[in-house]
Amino acid sequence: MRIGKARYLAPAVALVMLTSACGGGDDGNDQADAQAQVEALPAEDLNPAPREGLQKGGTFVWAISAYDGQHNTWHTQGNLANVQRVAGAVLPSPTRYDAEGTASPNTDFVLEYGVSDDGLEVTYELNPDAVWSNGEPITSADYEAQVETVSGSREGDWEIGGTAGYDQVSEFVPGDDEYSFTLKFEEPYSEWPSLFSPLYPKKYMEDEKLFKEGYVKEYPVTAGPFGDVEFDDVTERVTVKKNEDWWGTEPLLDEIVFDAMGTDAMANAFNNGEIDGFYLGYDAAGYELLKGSEGAYFTKAVNHGYRFASLNGASPNLEDVRVRHAISLGMDTDALAEVALGAVDWPITGEVNRMLRSSQHGYQDNSEGYGEYDPERAKELLDEAGWTLKEGDEVRTNEDGEKLSLDWVAADDMAIALDEAEIGRDMLAEIGVEVKVQQVPSNALFSEYVIPGNYEVATYVLVGSNPYAGDAKENYGMPNEDGEWGNNLARTSTEEIEAKFDEMRAETDPDRYAELANEIDRLLWEEVVTIPFFERPGLYVVNEDLHNWGEFGLASSYVYEDIGWAAE
Repeated sequence: MRIGKARYLAPAVALVMLTSACGGGDDGNDQADAQAQVEALPAEDLNPAPREGLQKGGTFVWAISAYDGQHNTWHTQGNLANVQRVAGAVLPSPTRYDAEGTASPNTDFVLEYGVSDDGLEVTYELNPDAVWSNGEPITSADYEAQVETVSGSREGDWEIGGTAGYDQVSEFVPGDDEYSFTLKFEEPYSEWPSLFSPLYPKKYMEDEKLFKEGYVKEYPVTAGPFGDVEFDDVTERVTVKKNEDWWGTEPLLDEIVFDAMGTDAMANAFNNGEIDGFYLGYDAAGYELLKGSEGAYFTKAVNHGYRFASLNGASPNLEDVRVRHAISLGMDTDALAEVALGAVDWPITGEVNRMLRSSQHGYQDNSEGYGEYDPERAKELLDEAGWTLKEGDEVRTNEDGEKLSLDWVAADDMAIALDEAEIGRDMLAEIGVEVKVQQVPSNALFSEYVIPGNYEVATYVLVGSNPYAGDAKENYGMPNEDGEWGNNLARTSTEEIEAKFDEMRAETDPDRYAELANEIDRLLWEEVVTIPFFERPGLYVVNEDLHNWGEFGLASSYVYEDIGWAAE
């Protein structure tokens, strides 16, 4: 989401495999037509309506794909899109972005902010009306505590997912009162508006135990248009209620219910009136069920995420970049994109960029030599890496006789993930690589497998929480001084990638910024940190009477208080 991105892991939605779709998209005219369709997509599609035409009150049941426990987004286990959506309704964030990704202060929390001409100082003037749900004012002390903790400055094992620019702050300078402060940087940090989104109370940033456990299936302290968060382990629902003490624009809804369910179940739940909106994405069966349905509004806009295969570089079988390169060349990503996107009538360009979305300045494809389907070259690379295929064998072995076998984990209630694993298994078998598909519970996919590194291949989506590319450093950068990879779940990178991220985050010229973003994306191809498949489609389905919710693109979040039902 992320110019480019703090990214949050969002498991994608279901796919019914199309056995006839095994390629395509090579025709030049088709490619040009698809590219034109992508370029014509709007920046956002929220089924918009002015607040004046919407009623006060009501409940919005919002389907999400997992019932997550950790709701501290700065913790490695809380770096998830579903968590971000709940947190966005109930916690402070100092910045709002428009559809083009332009930042401005969220005056409910920050009356004014700005950067000095030399880019080395950022000043904040806080809204003195802003208070936590426990009655305490939101002051500079809360912001200072978050800088110290998320920057990695505090002693202890905090299990922080990424420093996300906080490590760029050289000094926190209190202002004339508790509602002002200045951040000083040793070099310009162009992405400073992304900081403090969201903000947690000082108490939960200063105490290591509270940082890790305070927001597990609980929001003990909130400060947003909604609050009073309830977790129901039986129904796997998270309910947030209108904050009656909210000092900003009054929320239209009485409550939002985040209903966790298998992605394959969402379309039927919508069709039965059990939910009011969900991300459809590439759910072919759901698309067929609901298209043309009375009362269903389909969004169509640029999404702030992309789907890919993550390769665990810490695995002995994948630590050699030549093997990862071979896996990339052995997978026909155009065919995978055709299966997924063709099923929901979405333009397929064969292009994707980890740093920039197709609506952003400088977007281009950087995959030459790595993103093509070339099984013969893949076989050569595996031979070079010492994985040979003996006559009569189907699986390559090394000099010790060990098989080149990969564990591919996939959520058991996500048809797209299971189909990708099975298709990928068949593709990689052609180059002598064995794949064992392991179906795991959706709620355990990240917490028990991907995040702790108990996998070799997994497919999922990274979704941006702001329009900048630099926050993706936590997904692709080097480990910290303790050797912890944080949010880099592929567990491989280079010092060159790390340095390029730092250079880009200090760059204020948009042309050079985009150039650096593309240089990073190319380096990621060369390191084969991930194998991008396609930019995620901005297809949501929402009750046509529910407005100001759907695909937000580079805006990166919703204005929760404006979501509401049409007046009867």
